[in-house]
Amino acid sequence: MTSYDAQTALDAIHHRQAQTRDAYARHASTSYGLIAALAVFATGSSVDLTGTWGLIARLAGGALIAAGLTVQYRRTRVHRKRSAAGTLFAVAVAAVALTAFIAASMLAWAIRLPVPSVPAAAVAALVTLVATYTARPIVEKIISRRGGQSDGPGLR
Repeated sequence: MTSYDAQTALDAIHHRQAQTRDAYARHASTSYGLIAALAVFATGSSVDLTGTWGLIARLAGGALIAAGLTVQYRRTRVHRKRSAAGTLFAVAVAAVALTAFIAASMLAWAIRLPVPSVPAAAVAALVTLVATYTARPIVEKIISRRGGQSDGPGLR
């Protein structure tokens, strides 16, 4: 093998790694945002419901969350080991949605809406939707930090 062949092979590897990181970032940041927002709305709006309807709404929200996560994991072409930064980012996005829900609930309660959890859940769902679609630069930065490690992304 000549030095030119070795360099060509190395360039091809780097190109594939860049493609893999891009595919992972695209899938992780833009896929299934609507399902996540609907799950947040269904779960959040069920807080004020009583009896059977509250249980049905909570079960629907839980089913949407579980189905969304399962479908997202199964349909992705690229799998990576979860990093501490990626986990922390996911927890931070969930905390932002929860904080938006609590703040909107308190505001709805303060202005005496009859069912404050429904508009609060709508606000939290919108925050989730916006966070899902604007997260790509952060996901790309998290991926690029781990890009050179041997346990990096791989095509399935």
